Amino acid sequence: MATKPEFLLIGPGGVGCIAAFTINYNHTANVSIVVRRDYETVRKHGYHIDSVDYGKVDGWKPENVFASVEEASKSGIKFDYIAVSTKNLQDIVPVEELIAPVVSAHSVVVLVQNGFGIEKPLFAKFPQNIVLSGVSHIGSHNRNGHIHQMQSDHLVISAFENPNVDADSQVAAANRFIEMYSNNINKCVYFASAKWYRYRKLVYNACLNTTCALTGVDTGRLEAAGGLEAIAIPAMKEVIRVAKADGVELPDDVINVVCHADDGDYFEPSMRVDVKKGNPIELEAILGNLLDTARKLKVETPILDLLFKLLTVVQFRLKEANGYVGVPEKRPIPDTFFK
Repeated sequence: MATKPEFLLIGPGGVGCIAAFTINYNHTANVSIVVRRDYETVRKHGYHIDSVDYGKVDGWKPENVFASVEEASKSGIKFDYIAVSTKNLQDIVPVEELIAPVVSAHSVVVLVQNGFGIEKPLFAKFPQNIVLSGVSHIGSHNRNGHIHQMQSDHLVISAFENPNVDADSQVAAANRFIEMYSNNINKCVYFASAKWYRYRKLVYNACLNTTCALTGVDTGRLEAAGGLEAIAIPAMKEVIRVAKADGVELPDDVINVVCHADDGDYFEPSMRVDVKKGNPIELEAILGNLLDTARKLKVETPILDLLFKLLTVVQFRLKEANGYVGVPEKRPIPDTFFK
């Protein structure tokens, strides 16, 4: 009998926990997770899951629960698949540095994270490794080891195009992961172009997500106040122009589809929720990398530029509150001549 692959999850939030549970449920891999915040609770009692897909499960634990990535690396396990579902905070905890202790020559990394261009730092650090894109469409939250999954699991898998690895191997790794993840309950599908799919997500995330984070309202109130048409839709048009310059043609109705995505709900996007909680935001992954691409392609993005500059100040405030940056007790006096 063939040996089961070794699967490691880093980032057991609502999305990550359901992913790890699913693979364990399928018996298609040996599952390990890295748990930091809730380690003692999970080690002793496991997770309590209330899932629209799997029902109620009390005390679930995978084969291995590690307190840190370093502890996982000392276990001696050679991980075949390493899934990362942490927030992508490149300016605070670079993903490539976080996972480095557990990546071996044969490891396939699966980024189940928001953002655009998030694969590039991994290609620089691990030029011969396959990196997969995982775009999750699910409603699931983790509160102190209690997982509440409200929307059925739909995961879209693609291969980020690593120029150092042949294309067939990358597609094969994506399909192997889909086979490991799929069952008769969830939906896990292959999509050929990670770049296309992530540009499509940016029409929402780089525009509605950022505008709601900055203004402090949900998508319903943003529309009611006029911010959808005044700010978010012009920003969406800029994303579409960048995508086109980068060789990606998005559908003609993409703005209309995105604007109606939250119909009937006063929905708070993830970046707005992070600001509300006082957590740092995924600014570089969702907007900064996009603007870097726009500069390289010489596409003007005045609305997105302003959103980014204003959110950079918000991010500074959040990082200071969380102890990532500091300011002198006495404000320095600059010798700059402002005009």
